[in-house]
Amino acid sequence: MASETEEPGESTSDRSCRCGETRALDAAVRAAVERGVNFQDPDAVYLDAQAVIEPGAWVGAGSHIIGKSHIESGARIGPNAIVEDSRIGSGATVQPFSTVSECSDVKPGALIKHRSEVRNSEIAGDAEIGPNALVEASSVAAKAKVGPFCRVRAGSDIGIEAYIGTQAEVKASRIGKSSKVGHFSFVGDAVLGNSVNIGAGCVTANFDGHQVQKTVVEDDVSIGAGCVLIAPLRLGVGARTGAGAVVTRDVADGELVLGVPARVRTMASMSI
Repeated sequence: MASETEEPGESTSDRSCRCGETRALDAAVRAAVERGVNFQDPDAVYLDAQAVIEPGAWVGAGSHIIGKSHIESGARIGPNAIVEDSRIGSGATVQPFSTVSECSDVKPGALIKHRSEVRNSEIAGDAEIGPNALVEASSVAAKAKVGPFCRVRAGSDIGIEAYIGTQAEVKASRIGKSSKVGHFSFVGDAVLGNSVNIGAGCVTANFDGHQVQKTVVEDDVSIGAGCVLIAPLRLGVGARTGAGAVVTRDVADGELVLGVPARVRTMASMSI
């Protein structure tokens, strides 16, 4: 497993130049061409002999297909992309300068955008990653979107049609169906239900000085921009927080909390 300190674009590979295998590699590319694989430039592709590329796949110049990778028919790789020991499904796209590695599985129709990195993860059909995003040891469900410059850290599960905004970070968390995490937010060690909205710039304060604590957010909760949720914490179904609230106690179903620290407000108290 790669170090958590690495950023997108870094490489841990110490693979040396295998100039002595030039003829074997040329033969592998030539055989792939004869099977119906489309190369933008067959002389500018690195292809390991054990890799499998099905007829009808397209591989751009400067791309590396390494190890026991499997590229299905209709997939598009690169240019200048790296696929290592991973599977790319039919109709999936790995855009230029992206890397898919560590036994990742990119399902048919998924899109890995420019300069993104996927490690040891499963990306479902019609999901979108990036550009410039990092997903490691996690799963991203169908039609979910991980936005530009996002980081999805190990142990995360991004649900169907969920959205992770620009430069947001998710760590060891489950994001439910159709839930949204706003840009510049951090969601760590949390469980989000379905149709949750996390406003921009929110933070789950998951470390209490001694150990990591969990935040549970039930279905249909709305968290205002710039909020801090101090774990351990539970927000009930349909609960709401005002912008900038610091939530230190559990919020019951349907309650609205405002302020620092956040307190329950009713329509009657707000009209005073």
